[in-house]
Amino acid sequence: MKASWLQRTVAWIVRLMSFRRKFQRKVTLVMVGLDNAGKTATVRGIQGENPQDVAPTVGFSKVDLKQGKFEVTIFDLGGGKRIRGIWKNYYSESHGVVFVVDSSDVQRIQETRETMTEVLQHPRIAGKPVLVLANKQDQEGALAEADIIENLSLEKLVNENKCLCQIEPCSAVLGCGKKLDKSIKKGLNWLLSNIAKDYEAIAERVQKDTAEQRALEEQDKKERAERVRRIREERDRLEREEAE
Repeated sequence: MKASWLQRTVAWIVRLMSFRRKFQRKVTLVMVGLDNAGKTATVRGIQGENPQDVAPTVGFSKVDLKQGKFEVTIFDLGGGKRIRGIWKNYYSESHGVVFVVDSSDVQRIQETRETMTEVLQHPRIAGKPVLVLANKQDQEGALAEADIIENLSLEKLVNENKCLCQIEPCSAVLGCGKKLDKSIKKGLNWLLSNIAKDYEAIAERVQKDTAEQRALEEQDKKERAERVRRIREERDRLEREEAE
């Protein structure tokens, strides 16, 4: 019995969707670094928006964009000390990391190294590809690439945590869209290319880690609700005793 026109059409659509899934992959990146490193300016430049006069990110911002065959989501995470604690909440769903360094802020290079170490050592980040953007190369006194590698102990750090790594000296504020700093374009292409090479394994890891994190969050939510219930019961008991 020959397949009907509808059956053939459905089969063709299914094949097309499978083909698109194969060649249009969804990738999530976390962009981290100290406050004032230039993370938001970098994201805006990638989007084609003016990277000048950017306000500090409070919490996080989410950006969705098309980059070649990739559908990319970037979580631009605030870099203030009080905010860095939320970074780990986004590690499980990330396929790769963009760590932005302020090359001109020599006084905070030790803090940058300590922060980067914490990020790359996290079990949900270790082993994933990392792009380091040595930003603000247009500033006077900015550290050169070799100096940043040395000050961050970058080679030792990525080897210990089995992370593929690329460092790109750049200036996020000097261009956007088609005029975006070529080093940022090169770095982003490198990151997406290396994610693509191991996409199935990374995606499987992301799915597993995300499921585990959601389960932990649900358990934590239940435990908080139980603590609140017990506190209320104890309060009601004390009020009853006082009334008696």
